[in-house]
Amino acid sequence: MSEGSLAGTMVRLVLSLATVLALMLLLARYLRHRQQGSGFGKATTQGRRQPLPLQVLTRQGLSRGSSVAVVRVSGQLLLLGVTESTVSLLGELQDDEPDLAPPAQLASTPAAAAPTIADIRQTAVSVVETLRQRTVRRG
Repeated sequence: MSEGSLAGTMVRLVLSLATVLALMLLLARYLRHRQQGSGFGKATTQGRRQPLPLQVLTRQGLSRGSSVAVVRVSGQLLLLGVTESTVSLLGELQDDEPDLAPPAQLASTPAAAAPTIADIRQTAVSVVETLRQRTVRRG
């Protein structure tokens, strides 16, 4: 091989690599920009939506592919059943943290109206323990 063809090949190789890397960076930036604009929140002045505040408070596995999660979305506590293929709303919970709820609301809500996070955690732990006892091999 001659020196000229090797140098030309190296230049083409470097330019091709730079082009591919630049396209990958542009695509990553575009996708990140689109992902940040997604969600079901209120629209901003530019037409993009702000994502809703979502916080997973606790999650308890029930089996290999299923679990129960308590999630706070826009101030509401939701109990979700999560499997590998679906997410189901099991119910709404009352917040048992007194510093987050207004004082008037604390006085007006009856104690047995809906389960609290502490009740759900205790129930989830007892369900897991019961399943563990039933599935242990004895012999």
